[in-house]
Amino acid sequence: MAGYIPQDKIEEIQRLTDILELINQYVPLRRAGRNYVGLCPFHTEKTPSFTVSPEKQLYKCFGCGEGGTVFTFLMKKEGLSFPEATRLLAERANVEVPEEWPARKKEKVLLYEFNDLAAESFQRALLGEEGKGVRKYLAGRQIREESIAKFRLGYAPNRWDFVVKLAESKGLALSGFQEAGLILPRDGGRGFYDRFRNRLMFPISNSLGRVVGFGGRSLDSTEPKYLNSPETQVFSKGRSLYGVEVARPFILKDRKVLIMEGYTDVIVAHQEGIPYALAVLGTALSSEHIKLLRQWADKVVLVLDGDVAGQRSSERNLDALVEEEIEARVVQLPQGYDPCDFLLERGRDSFLQLVDGALDFFSFKVKTVSMKWDLSTPSGKLSAIRELLSTVSKVSEELKRQLIIKRIAEEMSVEESLLRKHLAQLKKAKGWDNPSGRDVKREAGYVVERELVSLLLSHNELIKEFMSEVGLEGFNHGPFKEAARMAYELYLEKGGVREKDLIPFFAGGEEAQILADITMEGERGNYRERFQDCIYFIKRQENRRKISYTKERVRKLGDNQEEEERRLLREFHERNKLVQRSSRRL
Repeated sequence: MAGYIPQDKIEEIQRLTDILELINQYVPLRRAGRNYVGLCPFHTEKTPSFTVSPEKQLYKCFGCGEGGTVFTFLMKKEGLSFPEATRLLAERANVEVPEEWPARKKEKVLLYEFNDLAAESFQRALLGEEGKGVRKYLAGRQIREESIAKFRLGYAPNRWDFVVKLAESKGLALSGFQEAGLILPRDGGRGFYDRFRNRLMFPISNSLGRVVGFGGRSLDSTEPKYLNSPETQVFSKGRSLYGVEVARPFILKDRKVLIMEGYTDVIVAHQEGIPYALAVLGTALSSEHIKLLRQWADKVVLVLDGDVAGQRSSERNLDALVEEEIEARVVQLPQGYDPCDFLLERGRDSFLQLVDGALDFFSFKVKTVSMKWDLSTPSGKLSAIRELLSTVSKVSEELKRQLIIKRIAEEMSVEESLLRKHLAQLKKAKGWDNPSGRDVKREAGYVVERELVSLLLSHNELIKEFMSEVGLEGFNHGPFKEAARMAYELYLEKGGVREKDLIPFFAGGEEAQILADITMEGERGNYRERFQDCIYFIKRQENRRKISYTKERVRKLGDNQEEEERRLLREFHERNKLVQRSSRRL
């Protein structure tokens, strides 16, 4: 739902935002009748299937299924939350949105402000007299002045109270800087001291450019060599990517991203004309990272340091990417190199040659298991095959999985049938063949409920009839039930309701996707017959559930309850007749 942004403001923002103008900034569109079409920005395609309707103020891709409003487009394209997307659109439309946020939201805003203030102060220190030696160090690493400015590099002076005095000079609460992870309380609770001292500071920003935390590199023998901000309301290593605010426009343009391991790797990559590079913060790719990457890129290339640690980290990242169905490739740098050193020593062209020759995930996996296990022995080959199949089991697309199994059979000189049998056993042992993972959207009940929502919205005269005959309890799928409930409430309030009236209420949820899909579809067939078929289906399903329940009650009856048994059997037969009559109607 809309959260703290008033519903009337959401409706006003949507009314004043031209969806065609917004999307045209990202996707070249051409007119096709009353709509506009172009190549989908959310998946790779050669034939345009992405459609924008200025009349309905909606978009829909008939290839990958993505669809929605101006809010959902901006959320998916820029990786924003609903409130963030709404406020950006409000600025474009000159709509004033009140800043009446809950207390926890205000705390987050203050954390951004404290981090931004600290970043500015660290950069002034770097550019001032105290930072002279650090600037010399950066020059020695061939990091240029424009990169220092672009990535807002800074210096935390070798003092215990640099940030403490900064807060006091601005009249700001020290507790807020403590919450941001910039200062720590002294033993005994008598004052505070700085967390970062004598460190080169790398501000870590979110995709909107707000500083959420810091990475600090030690400039002396102090351990650890790299120190990150602690987890806060706005910062988590599992959600943050270094360089995202600088790299995102280029990633969105080319739909590809390079994932590196260090701050300076990213800085030098951008400096050398490779602007779609990011880095994880000393951790493996998380589900939150991958969620962002899915929205921005179709192709992910992992760039690994030429050491054992780099190879080990790649295996965790690669399996995560495979599981999320992102095209993943791997660049293994020569021994002793990291991306920064390789770029500075051998140049951009040599680096891009390695990227162009990156191994697909399976080829890289075969290479790593071949180095890990002795394939000349039966036990070594068995271990390698098991590891390969463990990764294959994470591939959800059946055809792709079968093609990979065929390649494993060829690489390992093993019969395909044996591999398939072993994979099935592995999935069963790990619980990966759980039937609950079926595609719900293909179930008859899902299709019928979707059809009902479409009919109720396009033919409002059916709403009261539906509520009288079936009611909201006839829905088993939450998004449809919620959309029908809201439609009924608006119908009672205004005397009519359409899909576009509901979408602002569900701007960030699955309901909005469903409503967009329904709206972009044309009318088909006799709507009265379709409605009656849906009603009969739901009633039949309900009768079947009651029959099962009645049979279970009969089974549990004791020996001396003949009258109750006869009553339940009569109920069973009556319901069975209803089901048969319903079946004949469908």
